Amino acid sequence: MADYVADLRDIRFVLFEFLKIQELQKTGLFKDFGKDDYESFLTEAYRFAREVLAPINEVGDREGVRFEDGRVVIPAAFVEAYQRYREGGWVGAVQSQEVGGIGLPWVMGQVIHEFFLGACLSFSLTTGLSEGVIGLLTDFGTDEMKRLFVPKLISAEWSGTMCLTEPQAGSDVGASRCTATRLPNGRYRIEGTKIFITGGDHDMADNVVHAVLARTPDAPAGSKGLSLFIVPKYRPTDEGEKGEFNDVKAGRIEHKMGIKGSPTCVMNFGEDGGCEGWLLGNEMDGIKIMFHMMNEARVMVGCQGMTLGAAAYQAALAYARERLQGPHITKMKDPKAPKVPIIEHPDVRRMLMWQKSVTEGLRALLYATAYYADQARATDDPALKDKYQGWLELLTPICKAYGSDMGYKACDLAVQTLGGYGYVTEYPVEQYLRDARIAAIYEGTNGIQALDLVGRKLGLKGGSVFMGYLKEVQTFVGKMKGHPTLGKNVARLGDAANQVGQVAMKFATVGSQDVVFPTLNAYPFLESFGHVSAAFYLLQEALLADEQLQKMFKEAGATSLTDRRKLIEDNPEARFYHGKVQSAQFFCTYVLPEVKSKTETILSGDKSAMDVVF
Repeated sequence: MADYVADLRDIRFVLFEFLKIQELQKTGLFKDFGKDDYESFLTEAYRFAREVLAPINEVGDREGVRFEDGRVVIPAAFVEAYQRYREGGWVGAVQSQEVGGIGLPWVMGQVIHEFFLGACLSFSLTTGLSEGVIGLLTDFGTDEMKRLFVPKLISAEWSGTMCLTEPQAGSDVGASRCTATRLPNGRYRIEGTKIFITGGDHDMADNVVHAVLARTPDAPAGSKGLSLFIVPKYRPTDEGEKGEFNDVKAGRIEHKMGIKGSPTCVMNFGEDGGCEGWLLGNEMDGIKIMFHMMNEARVMVGCQGMTLGAAAYQAALAYARERLQGPHITKMKDPKAPKVPIIEHPDVRRMLMWQKSVTEGLRALLYATAYYADQARATDDPALKDKYQGWLELLTPICKAYGSDMGYKACDLAVQTLGGYGYVTEYPVEQYLRDARIAAIYEGTNGIQALDLVGRKLGLKGGSVFMGYLKEVQTFVGKMKGHPTLGKNVARLGDAANQVGQVAMKFATVGSQDVVFPTLNAYPFLESFGHVSAAFYLLQEALLADEQLQKMFKEAGATSLTDRRKLIEDNPEARFYHGKVQSAQFFCTYVLPEVKSKTETILSGDKSAMDVVF
């Protein structure tokens, strides 16, 4: 379990050959960082993940979290790891240097997330939410709030949470009953209960700072009437130190299918009338402000799906190389034929290739989306800023929902690759599968992500953001569909993009008269758009890889198929680039065609799901 492995070669390829994030050094915002700096952070983060976090992953799963006398008790190994996490300064990696952070681009934050979430998800969920609370305070807090809370959060002496869900509300955040009443000192008395709060209480940090949605007395019903408050377990002193208890208590912990080392709590605010909160922004701006944190968290959840799928793939790949079972398919009828590693069996190779291509596509999608955010922040060109910000908003629900669902499917295929051993705790893939399942549920269920995509994101700026992204895809298709190696698959991308555009137009023309039609089909549409986006990035990567591979063939004088195959087998770089080409080809052949069937299903107008009487 401790032997966590990430595909460093692919990560470096995406960062430095595909996205070329080193070019951010040309901007004022990221002028302090070059490729060597990014390499250093990458190397150190991976070392921390393997040496500190991976060894506690199974510990957290087996020991779990305990609730004793009103206290939430974390496995001792987590507490020790948290101290080393604090010493490393990891929570401040992407935070602005103005507030004490390192100021790395957000795309590097996703690299760190990939390593930390993949090595020990239960631990890293709590630390990851602290980043979001810091962002809220930095962007919307008063100078006093920043002074009181940010330094301790940056240092990880305190941790943060996001408190939305309530027992009667579930995903209907607007049904919140948590109240906030203004006090003479300018703060608000907070009263109510929140459920499913990741990192709600624990003994790793000295204080827990909650971002809490609540309703002021005269606020209207629904989500637009909610305000957002910073509510610490212990109020800070004037010097920003841990002060008196703020009447914030854990009512219980949840006992879960996975992420057993993560403290998921029911939180009670103001049971004794003594809970105070600091208002972020203005009253009734809560949802608007909270989405700032939620969007960051949603991309992180997509990264969670990708990294668990990728880690499960690496475990399955290692197992398939070593496990001897059955003769080669060409010698099935020979009872004396030697047994071969199962990686030689076609069906196993199909499963491994699905995992490889999908996780590589997810990595490219997630890193590219984060890079769009960095470019939007860094550029001085208003048109480019508008373009990249639009793409970030458009792709966020894709990252979250598509990333979590496809990552889970990769974990599922990893279990299948190991067969019976995949189902037992002797190997790590069964934990990856259990841990991955939650990602489709929290931070807005994937069905809600689909509704957000169809109901809000397709219509951004009159639909110009969505159409602009599709135009980018079709421009690429027009340029590359004649490519000798990948042209056929580029053409498939063009067809799939047209089909996605066709469904979007149907939603626009029919949706206003028949609201059931787009909502019933929102998730199949999101999956289709996810397939198109992943194929778009995989094919761009494959073209770069094919170019490098052809150069290597030429330099080696490898003109025959035999010579080229030998070079690929003997040279790790050639093998990597060849694998990138194969990933794109497999995805476009085995996965991308699903867009056509989903399009036919959506456009059929079938409403049996609505017509049936359950």
